[in-house]
Amino acid sequence: MKPLLFSVFLMLMNLASYSQKDAVLFSRRDEPKEKAFSLLIPRGWIVEGGAIRFLDPNIAGANNMVECKFDLAIKKDAAGSVMIRWLPEIMCIDQSKAWGNPEGAIFNNTLVRRRRDPASFIIQVAVPYAHPNAVNVRVKSSKPLPLLANRYNGMVDPAVKMVTNMSYQAVLLEFTYEENGKAFLERMITVIEDYGANGGGLWKNRETMLIRTPADEMLKWEPLLQVIQNSGIWNLSWITGEINGQRQRSGLIAATQKELQDMDNAINENRRNTYSEINKDMYLTITGQNEYTNPFTGKKETDTDNWKNRWINSSGDIIYSDNGSYDPNRDPDLNISGFKLSAPRK
Repeated sequence: MKPLLFSVFLMLMNLASYSQKDAVLFSRRDEPKEKAFSLLIPRGWIVEGGAIRFLDPNIAGANNMVECKFDLAIKKDAAGSVMIRWLPEIMCIDQSKAWGNPEGAIFNNTLVRRRRDPASFIIQVAVPYAHPNAVNVRVKSSKPLPLLANRYNGMVDPAVKMVTNMSYQAVLLEFTYEENGKAFLERMITVIEDYGANGGGLWKNRETMLIRTPADEMLKWEPLLQVIQNSGIWNLSWITGEINGQRQRSGLIAATQKELQDMDNAINENRRNTYSEINKDMYLTITGQNEYTNPFTGKKETDTDNWKNRWINSSGDIIYSDNGSYDPNRDPDLNISGFKLSAPRK
C-alpha cells in the first residue's frame, strides 16, 4: 500500500474508532427561564419552556399565583418525536363546590375544574393540553401506583392532613395516538392531591410528566430519557428566592438560612425517593444503578449502568460509551477535552 493511501487508511480507521456513534454526550444545562435547576441534556436536543408565573388572577386564580410552576420539554427535534415533558401543577376547585360556575371559570381565587381520578385527568385534561392535535387516543394499560401515592401522603404535615383529610392517588397510563400523521407511544404519570371533605373541594395534579417516542421505538430511547429525568439538580439560590417570595405573597415572614438549607435537603431527598418510585414504572426496561467516583470532586455519585463507561468533566457534563477503547478527548466528532473516566464501585 502506498504511503499516502496508508495514511488515509489510518485516518479513516481513527475516525471509525472514535465516531460519535460510540458515545452519547449529555451536557448540563439550566432551566432556561429562571435557572431554577439544571438537567443533563443529550447533545443537539432542544430545551423548550420552563418556569411559569401567573401574574393575572383571571388566568387561573390568585391561589395559582403564589408558587412558580413549570412546563418544560426536552425534545430530540423540533417536532418532539422523542420527548420528556413536565406539565404544570394547578390548584383547582371541584365544580360541585363552585356554585354553578363552569369549568375554566375562576371561583374563590381558584380555577374551576371537575375533580377527576388520575387516569381521567390524563386523558381528559393533560393529553389535550400537551397534544392539542392528537387523535385516535387509545389506552393500552392503566397501572395504579400506590407506593408513589403513599410517598406523597407521607410528606404531608400531620396537622394539615388532619384538618383537610388530604389523600393521594397516582397512576401510570400507557397509550398510543396519532399527531400530524405520525403514530406515537406515550407513558404519562400523575398524582392527584385531594384536600378531602374539609378542603372545600380543592384538589391539585402533582408530578405530571410524560415520555413519548415513535410507536415502535420506546425501548430504544428509554435509557436516554431516564438519564434526563434523574439528572435534576436544584439551584439553592433560586430556592431561597422562591420560598421567601411565596412567604411574602402569602403574608408570612421570610425563611431563615437554616430553614432554607433544611428545605433544600428535604426537596432533594424527596425528589430522589419520588423519582426512584417513578422509575420502577415509567421505564419498563429500567437499567441498574451503580456508584461512581467523580474524578474531580472525589465524591460518590449514583448513576445508570446502562453503558460500560462513564466519562465526566469539571462542569458535570457526562459521556456514556460501550466502546472500551473510546476516549472522548480524542473524538474528532466532539472536538472537546477535559473528560476523565469515572470509575464504578463494582
